[in-house]
Amino acid sequence: MFNTLLIFFRKLNIITSRHKSDLFRIFFILVLILLIFSYLFSYYEKISFFKAFYWAVTTATTVGYGDVTPANNIGRVIAMGLMIVGIGILGLFLATISSIMFDFKLGRIFGTMESHFFNDHIVILGYSNLIKSSLKDILEEKENITLVADIDKAPEDSANLVFIKGRVTDERVISKANIDRAKLCIISDEDDSNSLIAGVNVRMNYKNTYIIALIFKKEIEKALKEIGINEVFSSGSFSSKVLVKSVKFKGASKFFNQLLDESFKEGLIEKDTPKNMEGKEFYDVVKYFKEKTDELAVGVKRKDNMLINPDKSFVIKQGDKIMLIGKK
Repeated sequence: MFNTLLIFFRKLNIITSRHKSDLFRIFFILVLILLIFSYLFSYYEKISFFKAFYWAVTTATTVGYGDVTPANNIGRVIAMGLMIVGIGILGLFLATISSIMFDFKLGRIFGTMESHFFNDHIVILGYSNLIKSSLKDILEEKENITLVADIDKAPEDSANLVFIKGRVTDERVISKANIDRAKLCIISDEDDSNSLIAGVNVRMNYKNTYIIALIFKKEIEKALKEIGINEVFSSGSFSSKVLVKSVKFKGASKFFNQLLDESFKEGLIEKDTPKNMEGKEFYDVVKYFKEKTDELAVGVKRKDNMLINPDKSFVIKQGDKIMLIGKK
């Protein structure tokens, strides 16, 4: 309950941050009017100030319970004055809030927001086809995302997504995404040269930010790694599921890339089941390969079925293939 209220007030503060002076001015005038009319009503009706303030609030909000009413003509004049002035100011205050909410909704859709950002969020710079195939998956993980892209409107209508319209090569646009408070930054523009420029800007200005780059041409991978990009996907090795894993577990792409990279000395290999392991439990197979060949058994291939990390009591049969992480 407390966390829900905290999130609500944080979002309310974000929404109203650009209009604080207007809201404060109107709210101050409203409270001042209520206090003045409360004092007058208390004085001429001979009741306590608290009771008069209660009457002023119920009158200005048009609730009007009727349990406190003016008993003389001066009190009635005061009441009429509050009805005319107070309701007008209250209406203006509520109309201003409604206008802010409407502007916020439009800004979130069409990318004109400047101050609606999260903490510990994911910043995505660019909206390439590689991002299109991954955005929904990342949102399904309940991650807060700030997307900076040169597109017409937000690609998804989600409370967890903030869209900022602009070019990823523009440092002023990038600065609106609060990358310094993000847990990681993903860069992927349709033009790899723009991704490279954005990568340089982010790495220079936000030295501690964890950066993942999605690119189309493998030739640019080396340049991105040299400037300090933590993880680089090329379109050939890219999978939206792997990206989602990288969002949750930093470095996941390096793990999968090493398993699939033919030039890397360790990788995913397949071996026949040793005769002495037939009828044994999977746990025994894990120990056997680790002790004998220093390879790690991670699964069993049985006909057309692939079993990843089966239960340790899983019994190995003749004809099973053992999937291992080991020397190629």
